[in-house]
Amino acid sequence: MTASVNETSAEMNQRLDDLLLHLMEDLEALKEKRQSLNTLIEKGWLCLSQSRYSMGNKSVSSLQYKPEMTPSVCVQESSVEDGVTTFSVEHVHPSKREKEEKLLEVENIGAAEQVLRHRGHKATTEAPKPTTTEESEKPKSSPADDPLRWFGVLVPQSLRQAQSNFRQGILLAAEVASLQSSIEETRKKYRALLAQKKREKVQSG
Repeated sequence: MTASVNETSAEMNQRLDDLLLHLMEDLEALKEKRQSLNTLIEKGWLCLSQSRYSMGNKSVSSLQYKPEMTPSVCVQESSVEDGVTTFSVEHVHPSKREKEEKLLEVENIGAAEQVLRHRGHKATTEAPKPTTTEESEKPKSSPADDPLRWFGVLVPQSLRQAQSNFRQGILLAAEVASLQSSIEETRKKYRALLAQKKREKVQSG
């Protein structure tokens, strides 16, 4: 009986040590990734300020934003069996998203035209929408999807570098979030196992 208790206690101590070691490794990795993320953000803003200095404040501002913007990346969330939530960044093709939006728009226009035809001659005034064919060809011009084109065709290298830094920062931010989730789950397991060990110690003592 005593031997079996000692065995379970030894196994529990080993599990606690493993969890603590895993927690320390994740904390060290989190520290490094946070430092890298801060460095990328600082470099991004520095390059952006250099671009504003060379092109002018009004040339690199929110005034150049498109009226309707679509995201180029999205964050995917997935849960693993042990309760850890992982985050990954997936690139979204703006042309594909625009095609889906245009298809929905064409379907809505087609339905509206059918209703108007039932009403009478108003369909002839509303029906001429050849822009739908032109708009359906628009997504083929994928280079215009690059946000750098909002600020002109010949943009300085500093603006391109700012975009690159922020893009890398997005990828790193997802890794940081995944690590934080892993650390939180490891802490919960460690505390639960430690509380279990204390209860068993009290019961046996």
